[in-house]
Amino acid sequence: MRVAKTRGVVARPCARRATVHVVCATGPVPDKSVVVIGGTGRVGSSTAATLLKEFPNLKVTLASRSDDSYKAAVARRPELSKAGFQRVDITSSDSVQALLKSTGADLVIHTAGPFQRSKNYAVLEAAIASGTGYIDVCDDTPFAEGAKAAYAEKAKAAGVPAIVSGGIYPGTSNVMAAHIISIARAEYDDNWNYRTPAPGEGVEPKWLRYSYYTAGSGGAGPTILETSFLLAGEDVIVYKDGKEVVLPPISNRREVDFGPGVGRKGVYLYNLPEVVSGHKYMRVPDVSARFGTDPFIWNWAMWLTARLVPRNLLNDRNFVKSFAKLSDPFVRNVDKVVGEAVAMRVEVDMMGGKNSSGIFVHKYLSQSMGYSTAAFAQSVLQGKTQPGVWYPEEKEALQDRRQFLQFAATGCSRFELNRSAWALESEIKQIGGMIYW
Repeated sequence: MRVAKTRGVVARPCARRATVHVVCATGPVPDKSVVVIGGTGRVGSSTAATLLKEFPNLKVTLASRSDDSYKAAVARRPELSKAGFQRVDITSSDSVQALLKSTGADLVIHTAGPFQRSKNYAVLEAAIASGTGYIDVCDDTPFAEGAKAAYAEKAKAAGVPAIVSGGIYPGTSNVMAAHIISIARAEYDDNWNYRTPAPGEGVEPKWLRYSYYTAGSGGAGPTILETSFLLAGEDVIVYKDGKEVVLPPISNRREVDFGPGVGRKGVYLYNLPEVVSGHKYMRVPDVSARFGTDPFIWNWAMWLTARLVPRNLLNDRNFVKSFAKLSDPFVRNVDKVVGEAVAMRVEVDMMGGKNSSGIFVHKYLSQSMGYSTAAFAQSVLQGKTQPGVWYPEEKEALQDRRQFLQFAATGCSRFELNRSAWALESEIKQIGGMIYW
């Protein structure tokens, strides 16, 4: 596969249209054992289904609290009958260690969210204790930062590779940003291996903006509702002029053009871990992350929730779980109408004024989530992730970002990287020598 270095676009070789880039899975993995904790949920089952489809040589085991959840997952996805199943208590490191030992696990993927308000690191602790690779799909800043702070050195000493926030957003979005920034900084050699640029070589990023859109709940089940309600109770961290700024949740609306097929959508600030990690580990002075959904009334409902529901209730996981369960049937009916498309736009403004951007559009969030997490699994199973606890954008997490992006973008209707922002718009207007959008 030939990829243009100057533009950073990842595409299938037979692709004809410049605006549509669809890719295939690449790179086999060894015969190994993978355990997916929370594997009977929407995210976990999508991940497991992708692993079974793309890497049939893997032994995949689903783990959750009950046999009934496994039966329900197989009813939704009959292909999961090829996977094994075991019960596990994710609050007990001993229970998780016993699971990993009995399955001979080489990798455990933790998808049993929500991660907000949780300080339960039993799965990561068990992975380190048993020498098992680890990935989670955490979308909570305190949880991810806690994992880095408390377990990075332990994982490194034990020779265990671990990736936190390894889903789609955060996850694939982080890698998109990192790839754009590394190209700008001249951090790749001619063979796309990491290198240290000479002093004065390359361009530094100034501002990184993540923008996400999902139609309805994205078909991801009640967990995404719980996550949304919990995030409505969290103040938002952004970085401006290199300094941390705290803002209200679901605020500072911005209209973002996700290109043809999705169009312009309103997105709002949420407290997401890629903001902190982008500032700390990619060394970008200014970073923010926004999310929006359809129908637009959901955005207003979340805005009102953040302002009218007492903060102590939004911080109560039991209350939020009940609230999400109550809302779920209504949300699912709306999902049938609006679908479950997902779009991500990553924009990087460089020092000196240049802009480089990327876009990712997929018809099904659940499918794209499965491929994103499976792409991280591919790296760990191939030995391309170093021991330690890493965010997706760190060089130690992924030896080969292009391979990752090729796999994660499987099924996308549009996937482009390292393009000027105006080139990603739905409608581009040129007046004289200037571009307007």
